[in-house]
Amino acid sequence: LIQTSFRKTIGALEKDHQKIVREMWEAAKVAKTSDEIGEALYTELGREAPFVLHLFQRPKKLQAYMWMQALEMIVVFSEVPEKFFEELRHLTIRHIKYGVKAEYIKPFGKAVLIGLEDLFGEAWTPVTEAAWRLLWQRVSTCVSRSLNVGTNLITVSLVNGDLEKLQDAITCAPRNERVSWVCRVEVYGSILSPIYWAIRDGKNDLAQFLISDALCLKADRDNYYYGRKELHDTHPEMLGILCRDSPDLVETLLDGLLWHSQTVEDGRLRANYYFKDIFSDPQALPDAWKTPLAIMCQEGQPSMFGHPVIEKLLTFKWQRFGKTYFVATQLYFVMLLCLFSAAFLDHPSQCTQVKMILQGVTGIIAAITALIMTFLVIRQYVHGHVITLRVFQIDFPLPRLMTNQWQFFRFVSAVLIVINTALGQCFPWSVPATPEVAKSKAILKSITALLLFMQLFQALVISTRLSALVYVIGELFHDVWRNLFVVCMVMLSFGAALTALEVEPYHDIGSSCWQLAKVTLMIEPAHVDEIEPFGVVLLVAYIIIAVIGLLSILIAQLNLAYNTLSADKSGFAKMNRAFVCVEVESTLSLAYRTRIFNELGFDNPLDFDNGDQGPPGGVQVMEPASVRAHPKYCPDRIQRSTGSSAATDPWPALQGSEQEERERD
Repeated sequence: LIQTSFRKTIGALEKDHQKIVREMWEAAKVAKTSDEIGEALYTELGREAPFVLHLFQRPKKLQAYMWMQALEMIVVFSEVPEKFFEELRHLTIRHIKYGVKAEYIKPFGKAVLIGLEDLFGEAWTPVTEAAWRLLWQRVSTCVSRSLNVGTNLITVSLVNGDLEKLQDAITCAPRNERVSWVCRVEVYGSILSPIYWAIRDGKNDLAQFLISDALCLKADRDNYYYGRKELHDTHPEMLGILCRDSPDLVETLLDGLLWHSQTVEDGRLRANYYFKDIFSDPQALPDAWKTPLAIMCQEGQPSMFGHPVIEKLLTFKWQRFGKTYFVATQLYFVMLLCLFSAAFLDHPSQCTQVKMILQGVTGIIAAITALIMTFLVIRQYVHGHVITLRVFQIDFPLPRLMTNQWQFFRFVSAVLIVINTALGQCFPWSVPATPEVAKSKAILKSITALLLFMQLFQALVISTRLSALVYVIGELFHDVWRNLFVVCMVMLSFGAALTALEVEPYHDIGSSCWQLAKVTLMIEPAHVDEIEPFGVVLLVAYIIIAVIGLLSILIAQLNLAYNTLSADKSGFAKMNRAFVCVEVESTLSLAYRTRIFNELGFDNPLDFDNGDQGPPGGVQVMEPASVRAHPKYCPDRIQRSTGSSAATDPWPALQGSEQEERERD
């Protein structure tokens, strides 16, 4: 066989087949358009192999483009086989996903050759036909072999979206290779993930089965089998992909990281939380903003943070370092706020020796604070801990510290305190200010005070309920701003109309809008004494539209939004706390983070019972027996097999009732 193939290749080279094929193909592209070539080949394919037409579901122009690309690849094979084989891997993967089978290649080739004969006309001679036929024979052999190697029960099930066949295929796997079958499939040298394949094709039921099967705890008389580690090693970015593409599957993933005992001991029971990979090893991921928890904060949904696994993970991080650093930071800025209040807000016009000292101390502390935050911002920028902010099609790298509104307020307020101190009047070098300058200083102090006191809202993260309330209020303000924008547009329109009447107090657009604003806020009644009837009509119309109409709509929107947000407020509060933990973790040293990670003992086996050691990768907590009322409580979800314990044997298939119970869980 090798000698025959080699002899044909040498013969093709001696007869200069590649030159013949290339010249004919270039002439065909000049004589015919891509649409004409594609339509001719598609028509011939319909005659010779109508059973493959179901694979061609794309628009006609796109199909014509794909025909041209395919023929170009065939021609390239005769000239530069290496380039063809580089593309063959991607071609094989695509065609397996389309559902192309190796047995389709022969009728497909027959249709292509007949189509080429009609296309080339008189140029199709015995010599040129021999060149094209030999070329197609070599190409089709490679493609058929690739499809045969890459096509198996798992890939066929994924292509057809057949959950039952996928379950049957996985059931055939040896128990020590079952997770590998779930996590990877080889197609012509490329390792693909069946899970990602199913997700990208929108077949979430298949992806859910694969994730559940990989994280299913199984046991025979010799060993426990649990695919948590292999699933993470082969899918390190899975949590982020699920958050973006299939949020519903995040719950399936987290369910597989939880185990509860069914035995109660002294009012408590064992619970294993296998969250090592979500906690993340700092040595593997030094950037805290790239850990799975950080990705959940940025791309996840608030409801995800109500899962027991994430709640327990947050508890550990919050108690280990989050709470201590958060409280210390809040106390530091509360101290700065108190100093500013005593130095600048308590009898601001008085200048005493004590006040001068307080202003100096406050300014020095604020300057140190601004310098420390500047250092952190520069360090984040140098280490690439930035997000890209696009403004007018221009990308600006923004350090993550400045993306947090509370940290931004702290930095700005610290700078403003330094400016207030420099402009203070209690120092010997101070110069008496003019009324205009004094007014500007007062406004500056007012803005500084506003920013400082607004930071107290972040302290509410310490309480889940208060944090949830702040979240609801913040979300409701989005509706308020949108509604107020519409009110301002209406106000501007009617203000311009009233200005055109040239009556007091509507003598210009600014005054008119200010008068209408006072009417809207009910600060004072509308002035109608000196306005002509048409002006009164305008005022009445404005009151009906803006005051009665739009504000009533706003109240209805807020009521509806509150009812909707109430369901997510607890999840957001936990999500906000997770964000604080990630932010604190990003400022800690790598050595300290590593020490915390190692202290949790993730590499130690977790007991399922006294003397019954299970797989590592998590922490064990003794939960109160009341946890059995939680919707996620599943007593001892381990599937145990009492038969053969050979690692090469498949797991026994679940019986009907067991299968139904597993699907319900």
